[in-house]
Amino acid sequence: MLFEELGKLKRSSIMTAILLGVFAIIMLMCPARYIDALVSVLGYGMIVLAAVLILQFLSGKKSLINYIRLCGALIIALLGLAVLILDNIVLVIGVVFGVALIADGIISIINAWMYARRAQRKGWWVLVLLSALLIVAGLVLLVNPWWGDPKKLFNAIGVMLLFSSLVSIVRLFMIWPIKGE
Repeated sequence: MLFEELGKLKRSSIMTAILLGVFAIIMLMCPARYIDALVSVLGYGMIVLAAVLILQFLSGKKSLINYIRLCGALIIALLGLAVLILDNIVLVIGVVFGVALIADGIISIINAWMYARRAQRKGWWVLVLLSALLIVAGLVLLVNPWWGDPKKLFNAIGVMLLFSSLVSIVRLFMIWPIKGE
């Protein structure tokens, strides 16, 4: 049972890294005239993700972590609605991706500190450095100079999401006990 759950976690990590990379490439390749459509897709995608997370909560056990995930799902739903409804959407998108990169960086630092360092991996400090760079990238998006031009903002977000995808892959290889498989 434990190995099945670990296998699910591994597949989920790999798929998340691939999806982030694909979405980053789409954001980088998107012409300026299609940015509004991409923003709408982003808003609807956030609402669908929130709906899936809420349905998982309703069908799962009612433990504390599931209530925390429910709160996260409700925040994602509100942000998705804000992306679809508000006029100054560029500000909202910059804030959403900035906060997401900061959260991913913090989680990566915690994982590196708790798992890679304790497993005595030789390069665990590289993961901490990459995670700190993710936090800096999130802070740059929060106070970025690109909010006036949506195309430049989407290019910056695309580059930072591609970097986040690479950090996720490095985190998976650093933390996961691949040698024993």
